[in-house]
Amino acid sequence: MSRERVAFLGLGTMGAPMAAHIAKAGYPLIVWNRTPAKARPLITLGAKAAKSPAHAAAEADVVITMVSRPQDVEDVVLGPSGALEGLQAGAVLVDMSTVSPVTSRKLAGAVATKHAEFLDAPVVGSKGPATDGTLVILVGGLPPTLKRCEPILRTMGKTIIHAGNVGCGSALKLATNLMLGHLSAGFVEALILVQAAGLDPQRFLEVVHASPFASPWYQTKGVGMLKGDFTPHFALKHMRKDFELMCGLAKETRAAVPVTEAIRKLFAEAESAGKGELDYSAILAHLQGNAPAVVTPS
Repeated sequence: MSRERVAFLGLGTMGAPMAAHIAKAGYPLIVWNRTPAKARPLITLGAKAAKSPAHAAAEADVVITMVSRPQDVEDVVLGPSGALEGLQAGAVLVDMSTVSPVTSRKLAGAVATKHAEFLDAPVVGSKGPATDGTLVILVGGLPPTLKRCEPILRTMGKTIIHAGNVGCGSALKLATNLMLGHLSAGFVEALILVQAAGLDPQRFLEVVHASPFASPWYQTKGVGMLKGDFTPHFALKHMRKDFELMCGLAKETRAAVPVTEAIRKLFAEAESAGKGELDYSAILAHLQGNAPAVVTPS
């Protein structure tokens, strides 16, 4: 039995290593990116480069999109020379971008007009898990469609969770990133409080590691923050975008998220202050820039 032909659209920080796992697994792969040069490493792995999303989709049984914003995925799928133009009847479009459930349902409706299928399958994890192939993949869509695409998804992720119907994967991803944003904001404020009180931040990390709420996140992100290392694994501008989507979903569903609104404002301020291209942990650098002088306990 021949393997599904896969098109991968979007070769950024996350998309490039994800597509590489598909190529290494032996799937026939065609790739496209707005900046063509980013396709070169995939071509060395045996992938073909497409002239447009439509061209890529026309040669694929499964089309995967992985871009930054809802407008980006709409442009790639629904715009001129978009994937929808080339999508074949019976094919599957899998959007792995972090978007709103509204966007996922819009894409699914457009795909249905081509007699094709749709999954929203955003991922939990940043550059490291994408490179290691250990992402957690949250899927919205019909179980038979997921079953068909599962072997491809498993080349990129260690865990696949079926969230429900179309849009449920996107909603679950936003809730997950909400928790991540709260975790980072809480850690940053606690760290700033410790520093302002004249304490050694390393002592704070020791307490965290020994506590019931210890997490691998503190081992990596927390240590990086103390070193002032804000190398982007998940850019602050993308986290800010996700908070806009979270708050939009909360408004749509009438969910009360007052703390999330406050954190949304924090990330927006940090981006406006020029931290958008850094890692989302750079909210520490933003708040430290506004911090008062350190207090030495008497």
